[in-house]
Amino acid sequence: MHLFQCLVNDFDRFCDDLDDLLFAEWTQTNPCRKTAPQQRSPRTFADYNRAIQAAPTDANLYYNRGTIRSRNDNSLAIADYTQAITLDPNLAQAYAARAISYTQIDRLTDAITDADRAISLNPDLKWAYHVRGTARSYTGDNQGAIADFTRCTQLEPSATAYYNLGVSQLTIDLYTSALASLSKSIDLHPELASYYARSITLTGLGDTFGADRDYSEALSRETPGAGSLYSNDEHAYYFRALARLARGMRETAKADFLIAIEICDRHHNGALSQLATAKIAEIDRI
Repeated sequence: MHLFQCLVNDFDRFCDDLDDLLFAEWTQTNPCRKTAPQQRSPRTFADYNRAIQAAPTDANLYYNRGTIRSRNDNSLAIADYTQAITLDPNLAQAYAARAISYTQIDRLTDAITDADRAISLNPDLKWAYHVRGTARSYTGDNQGAIADFTRCTQLEPSATAYYNLGVSQLTIDLYTSALASLSKSIDLHPELASYYARSITLTGLGDTFGADRDYSEALSRETPGAGSLYSNDEHAYYFRALARLARGMRETAKADFLIAIEICDRHHNGALSQLATAKIAEIDRI
């Protein structure tokens, strides 16, 4: 799964879990609560509009409305997160959420700055490290991304966290470290992209047998005639392309590199796009 998509999924789940808690806090200060004891937790844009009218200085309400707006309009989401921060400069999740929106509109420096602030306020906020690691990887700062994704694995040792860490390590040829991370990811939850990435890792370590084994495993998990790879994961296409190229499959490798570049353009992942473009140039020279 693509780094940023994993981030968005984690963020969405976090927001859903937080809804009831935030509403409980809101009802303690909302003057309308006594006349509407059965009022449900705000879940929609209209719900939050009404809640904000009733409690216009509640930073959490602007923050939560921003999470809804972010799914369609990052500019409006950023405005809500900014208002939440104005009302409560210590609201760590608002900085982290704004960092996500900044990443989506290619304001990577702003995203990193906001993630820095979120982490300074809450050193255990996992998805703040995740968004900062993603932004850093997009700018080519893989060492910084590795540090952030390592922290993610410490806070929550999930398959996604180890996959992201392994991909960042593999991108700069840290094969031994990448092997350990990708193997943990596969142990926790086997994914097609992880096998392709580990195949490249094993090739880099000179383990041809292991590389072929993982490549065969990845192939066995592909669905003929269907889009087996996650369509939003540029890394999956990039590493499958490398695996194909290592086996002399130049045309199919080139096709995967082109798809990776297309996804990179959508995600503003300039660093990986440059790597894929260079590989296509190598193929064309053959």
